[in-house]
Amino acid sequence: MSGPLKRSRVLPAAMVGHGVESYDFVVYGASATIIAKHFFPAGDPTLAILSSLAVYGLAFVVRPLGAAIFGSIGDRLGRRTALSTVVLIMAVSTAAIAVLPTYGSVGVLAPILLLICRLAQGISMGAEYTSAASYVMEQAPPGRRGTWLSAVGSATYIGSALASFVLLALRLISKSAYGDWSWRLAFLAGGLMALVGLYMRLKLDETQTFQELESAGETALRPIRDTFRNWRVFLLLFTMFALLAVVVHNLLGYLPTYLTTTGGVSADTVLVSGGVALLVCAVLCLPAGIAADRVGRKPVLVVGVAVAIVGSLPAYLMASGDTLASTLATQIILVIPAALVTVGSTVVAVELVTARIRATSTALAYNVAYAIFGGTAPILGALLTGWFGRLAPGGYITALAVVALVVVVVALPETRTPERAADEARAADEARAADEVLR
Repeated sequence: MSGPLKRSRVLPAAMVGHGVESYDFVVYGASATIIAKHFFPAGDPTLAILSSLAVYGLAFVVRPLGAAIFGSIGDRLGRRTALSTVVLIMAVSTAAIAVLPTYGSVGVLAPILLLICRLAQGISMGAEYTSAASYVMEQAPPGRRGTWLSAVGSATYIGSALASFVLLALRLISKSAYGDWSWRLAFLAGGLMALVGLYMRLKLDETQTFQELESAGETALRPIRDTFRNWRVFLLLFTMFALLAVVVHNLLGYLPTYLTTTGGVSADTVLVSGGVALLVCAVLCLPAGIAADRVGRKPVLVVGVAVAIVGSLPAYLMASGDTLASTLATQIILVIPAALVTVGSTVVAVELVTARIRATSTALAYNVAYAIFGGTAPILGALLTGWFGRLAPGGYITALAVVALVVVVVALPETRTPERAADEARAADEARAADEVLR
């Protein structure tokens, strides 16, 4: 099989696993009120919703464990091995939620089983995104790392949009059936998509970068230890991913619940606007990746963080209008920094860390940040709204973005150096010339 044909498999296989990850989180976040009714006691609806959001957050607690396990597998046994294993666990745990018994039938066992499934998802997701990013970065054509990695980032929002439209379709077919049982079909579909991802990933080759490390006997023996020895890089990555976690999981995990409960927006309106906004975000990732290749990774990050600072409060200010236009405007404002920070932080992360510990270091920084800031975003958003009013979640994003901007401007290096860009451009020209000869 020719090299170009093998390379054509890389992006779809990398994207599908992460797409399923984000799909599942949106399905769970948008269905939080329904899940609360089925898996928790009915006496106090508010407590049931908070319990449902807490289970959402607890899945993040174990993500650093998954990052340590599967990141180490990626650095010691290969990127492909890690990618295939995590998507298999994801397939089983996501599909299992579709068949769980309810609180009414088995009592307290129902939320326990739900939590077990979510914890399994959290472990598998601990190295999903960063393993996919590491694999794609090592397979990307010279000079196009940002563009290729933007495709991996866009999978977050494609999967999320798909989840919104699947839930909307189920609601339109029958709202009563959706509230009763058809919500389960959304989780079943996620499990089936993950199995497709497993099949695609088993067809991949290991990256040349890892093969060279392995043949030279230079793979990391203790990648976790080496990650924390390089603690300055870890903290830089942690800061970028912390902001990304808050922006993305306010958008995916809390905003749907906020719009329906605090904003008074109908669930159908939220699903329609959410799906459209997330598709816009997926599209925005591509020009962000092109810009990262042409002008640098750091400018893309700075612009994204700046938009988060100036736009988060206005977004939540508009979130109370029960119209499609105002709801869509709220979400569009938040998807702009989500797209830019996703692409900028991902490219910087995989380039900043040495290949020997790339999978482990990026996975740990990403998932420790997500455990602290992503998993708590929905429940903290609900608590802040109750304590300080409806603008509080926007203020939280703004405050964290200010800190991130200072760190990015002062401490973060530009990983696209002029020398590297020139070398990549020459290599890209040579590759294109070689392809022309082969054709």
